[in-house]
Amino acid sequence: MTESTALQIASAFLDAWTAGDFEKAGHYLADGFVFDGPIARYRSAREFLAGSRAFVEKITPAWTKVSAFGDDGEALILYDLHLLTGAAMRIADRYTVSGGKIQTEMILWDTGGQRPR
Repeated sequence: MTESTALQIASAFLDAWTAGDFEKAGHYLADGFVFDGPIARYRSAREFLAGSRAFVEKITPAWTKVSAFGDDGEALILYDLHLLTGAAMRIADRYTVSGGKIQTEMILWDTGGQRPR
């Protein structure tokens, strides 16, 4: 069995999370997962999954990759999320991965980015 790269793991996590499959998304997160974003900070996988549910209910169940880079331990993904209103959010997400699990996520987004498609 080959080991997945950080980019593969982060992409699979985003697939599950944006689809609202929190159980599957949680399998990609370390117990001590730390999330840092402009309006929220979470210090465990459980806290993040519970805290992000309301947001996921406001987006379409997919993401659109703009660009992505990564190696064995780090991934940086630039992507668009689409809100149910039709607006798009451009997001930059940095992940660190160790032992096949996401350890940290740092997220930034375009604050003027809720633009129509």
